[in-house]
Amino acid sequence: MTTTTLLRPLLCTTAFAAALLAAGCATHPSAAGGEWGGYHRWQQAALAEAQQGTLAWSSYYQQSFDRLTVLPPSLEQDARLEATVNLLSLARKRDAGEIAPDAFEQQRAVLEARLAQRLQHQ
Repeated sequence: MTTTTLLRPLLCTTAFAAALLAAGCATHPSAAGGEWGGYHRWQQAALAEAQQGTLAWSSYYQQSFDRLTVLPPSLEQDARLEATVNLLSLARKRDAGEIAPDAFEQQRAVLEARLAQRLQHQ
């Protein structure tokens, strides 16, 4: 037997394993932005509903929290969860009449701007 004959099965196995790894990385939901892409699509639609008044802000932030907790851990997830908890609390105060709608909008804008700035620097 020659060296080529002995190495051929090893090379084929290695090539096959590399092809599987490459395919797995290309189709992994996180790598393709699948999980985050789904969150961002939902967020855009739900945000529009909240801004139009067809979805309560507290419902929007509760749903956002629920969706964020099932995403893979990341710095983006941490930042969004932290902001969402604060925004959910603020929205519940608005629902309970503890703060006026204008005050809610002002505070919401500040918290959303902080989140955007934090995400930009990650």
